[in-house]
Amino acid sequence: MRTLDPKSAPGIKVFMGASTGNMLVDNPDTLDGIFREAPTPIITHCEDTPTIDRTLAEFKAKYGEDGLIPGMHPDIRSREACIKSTRLALSLARKHGTRLHVLHISTADELALFQRGPLVHADGARKRITAETCVHFLRFDRADYARLGNFIKCNPAIKDASDREALIQALVDDVVDVLATDHAPHTLEEKQKPYQQAPSGLPLVQYALLAAIELVHEKRMDIARVVQKTAHAPAQLFDVKERGYLREGYWADLVLVDDVPLTVRREDVLSKCGWSPFEGTTFRSRIGATWVNGRMVWNGSELIGTPGGRRLEFDR
Repeated sequence: MRTLDPKSAPGIKVFMGASTGNMLVDNPDTLDGIFREAPTPIITHCEDTPTIDRTLAEFKAKYGEDGLIPGMHPDIRSREACIKSTRLALSLARKHGTRLHVLHISTADELALFQRGPLVHADGARKRITAETCVHFLRFDRADYARLGNFIKCNPAIKDASDREALIQALVDDVVDVLATDHAPHTLEEKQKPYQQAPSGLPLVQYALLAAIELVHEKRMDIARVVQKTAHAPAQLFDVKERGYLREGYWADLVLVDDVPLTVRREDVLSKCGWSPFEGTTFRSRIGATWVNGRMVWNGSELIGTPGGRRLEFDR
């Protein structure tokens, strides 16, 4: 990690809670060393695994192995687990003066831990500790498990309607700095397994911007704030070179949005996983066209051309 070139990577992601795969970092000395030595921002997934494991054991004892259902997910992967881990990350960042970005905030409780204000102040000073939430935390809540089950099983878990409302307000108030996706396209077959066997995560990229723009239609925030949270802020946070803004000389990564209703159908899902948690949802906007690096790749009805991605550069 000490040899990482800050110009070659946006940051170092640390799983402070176990999620899909075996990437957990929970040794206190290791964590302290990462926060002390990191040459880039640290990006954390914050859930306390011992808390989750203890709660899962309690639920198994009470309901049995076969009695667990997706609606229990926000209680098993609890708000307490999120808060405990987020507090630890913030304490380590403050101890070492580390630039920290906390991913996928899912609870109202965690919001009190973060500073309110713009990402970059008028004098050029930048927040040292920042937060992100995801579109699915703004469009779903506990009541949706009855309808969608494992299709909205993700880590951290989608929680209560009160959390959803608090997260929307936190974006408006500049407590949460970035709105992202946490895209994880598990297959239909995987998601249709029993609760414990079904992997966590959901495909979001295709409809993420439309889900965010619904907040504009609902008069919860304006379009300028959606642009700030989804495009400007990531570029600012990670010093992305010549991207994230409509500026002469920058790479033209553009999206044309048409305010024409779109109902999500499974047959229109582009992700190879072949499904979306938004199936049946009618958005009040649709994507009219998309350009990547100045080349049109979506014409409003189909993908066109060949992949032409470029490695990001970081202006540090």
